[in-house]
Amino acid sequence: MGKAIPFPGGSPKGTGVPSRDVPISAVPRIARICALGLAFDELLDEVCREILAVSGADGGCLFLSPRDERSKTFLPAAESGTLLDASVAYRPGPALERLLDRMRAEGRVQADDLSLLPASDPLKRLLDPFPVRSALLVPLRFGTRLLGFVALHVTGAPKPWADQVLSAMDMVSAILSAALERRRAEDRLRASEARYRFLTEHSPDLITLHDATGRILYASPASLPMLGVRPELMNGSPVEGFLHPDDAGKVVAEIRRTAGGEKPDASLPYRMRGADGRFVDVESSSTPLPEGPDGDRRVLRVTRDISGRRKMEARLAESQTLSTIGMLAGGVAHEFNNVLAGIQGAVELLSMHAGGNPQARPYLDVIRRMANRATELTRQLLAYSRQGKYTPTSIPLARVLSETLPTIRTSLPPGIELSEVCGDALPPVHVDVAQMKQIVMGLCLNAAEAMTGGGRISVRTSRETGDGRVVLEVSDTGPGIDAKTMPRIFDPFFTTKAVGRGMGLAAIRGIVENHGGEIRVVSREGKGTTCAVLLPVSSVPAAAEPPSAEGQPAGAGRVLLADDEEDVRAVVHAMLETLGYEVIEARDGLDAVEIFRQRAAEIDLVILDLVMPRLTGEAALAQMRRIAPAVRAILVSGYDESGRIGEIVDAGFGGFLQKPFRRQDLGKKVRELLGVSDESAAR
Repeated sequence: MGKAIPFPGGSPKGTGVPSRDVPISAVPRIARICALGLAFDELLDEVCREILAVSGADGGCLFLSPRDERSKTFLPAAESGTLLDASVAYRPGPALERLLDRMRAEGRVQADDLSLLPASDPLKRLLDPFPVRSALLVPLRFGTRLLGFVALHVTGAPKPWADQVLSAMDMVSAILSAALERRRAEDRLRASEARYRFLTEHSPDLITLHDATGRILYASPASLPMLGVRPELMNGSPVEGFLHPDDAGKVVAEIRRTAGGEKPDASLPYRMRGADGRFVDVESSSTPLPEGPDGDRRVLRVTRDISGRRKMEARLAESQTLSTIGMLAGGVAHEFNNVLAGIQGAVELLSMHAGGNPQARPYLDVIRRMANRATELTRQLLAYSRQGKYTPTSIPLARVLSETLPTIRTSLPPGIELSEVCGDALPPVHVDVAQMKQIVMGLCLNAAEAMTGGGRISVRTSRETGDGRVVLEVSDTGPGIDAKTMPRIFDPFFTTKAVGRGMGLAAIRGIVENHGGEIRVVSREGKGTTCAVLLPVSSVPAAAEPPSAEGQPAGAGRVLLADDEEDVRAVVHAMLETLGYEVIEARDGLDAVEIFRQRAAEIDLVILDLVMPRLTGEAALAQMRRIAPAVRAILVSGYDESGRIGEIVDAGFGGFLQKPFRRQDLGKKVRELLGVSDESAAR
């Protein structure tokens, strides 16, 4: 509601007679007042003074329509001080609606004597409770819209409204209507400008205005967070100064085409230069603006930082690559590990029989080394594709280091020192021990290879503050990693050495992420490199440390061995026999179940390959348990195609062996399940 402003002045006190000397002469003064640009309330105050002078009325009211054109309520913006309460007299209701409709259709409403009006007349119904004898309502219209109306009243004796007053009020109505519409248009424009200024200044996208040559006429505040450049420094500058040299041509060409009336590209990707010299991936859309009064054409551009999206696209591409590599690695691992199991087992058995032959020994060593390299590469492929985590357990990192670092020390070149600092009372982590050893070995050997002239490797474990992860750090005093190389350190098979040594950090990152962890690399040229592996704390206590195995004591018992690969089956059969066990062979899972059904009482242990035709190892064990619920079994596999090995083992198998495995590992696992300690077996 507008501020209520009293109508001062009016006819000579007590006469109720409209002045006939001032109406026409007052109209120019009202026009000048409306053109002065006064504040709205002040404008109404001045106009009201002149209207009373024009009309000679005793008092009156000025009503304005609300800014919301859907509302039918008219609010008093000015009224006389004591004659009547305008908001009560012209209260909302059917009578006022009829009166407004009449003004819309017929113009002004004139009543020289209210007492002569019929009782049903809306004006009489509204003003009858008040001491008003004559009334004049003049509409304020702009086009077909009713902006408001002026209501003038005479008290005392009724008096007719003179033609001169009516003509003057018609002119005043036209002047005031135009002034009101102009003020409202200005208000709408200011509100629109404020709204779009707010949107522009708070938009995360960079909004720029260009002339036809590409020169920046306006830049929004988003330039600061996006590029580190204040918008005022961009204004008036050629756009080329903020673009990658390779992209400047296409951006300027796009602006010129848009200014020339051609349809712009829906989205144009390119790079912008930041204040620090870095380049930001962005995309822009262009919109031509109507020609201004000077005939110049303008182009509005909205530019969005898509660096985050680019990273997400890169991660998606990497994920798709990992999925493809995972499928490939799975196929390779399943077939290749079966081949390697046969090769490594055969070499180990051959070494037992022909190891004393000086002519054969070197060649056996070559076969063993090549098989080990192939095995390691297969494991790295699985690690890179976030696979190969077969039997995770809760274990302190200190135990992993105590089992790994002695081996690393013996393999370090002369001049390289290895130190270890373990944090006190660190919680255990839930990891695949073999893969965790692979991480420690890989990081330490990478550090050693970086220090060709000698140096120091520091291995440290600690607890991260905040989320409480356990941290393994491997630092070196080598030359560090240069800025050009750093983005590629996790690429598969990438190396700066003359000869590559496998998947490198790509495999290590795969293992870490497959364990729900994170790897960070910090390096400074000439200052060395630190690789930090952050692993979540295990929710279960650490498992007891198993007893160490000394030598290969002989065993006793009968083992049912099921594997669909004949050569692998023959090699494992021979390994078990050299360990002192009797062996019954089965061609696949179904064959193993039939044999077990007939000879369950004779069988002490079952070894089942996971993937076999007709019946898998998991399904075979389930059927065997119906025959003998206490059957003891070991699961063997070269690849966890289902990703469920841990779940399968926990559901009934007593242990797991990943192909290829050593005779020593096979013997240890068999003795564990048969409940025979190494010491007692040795006796």
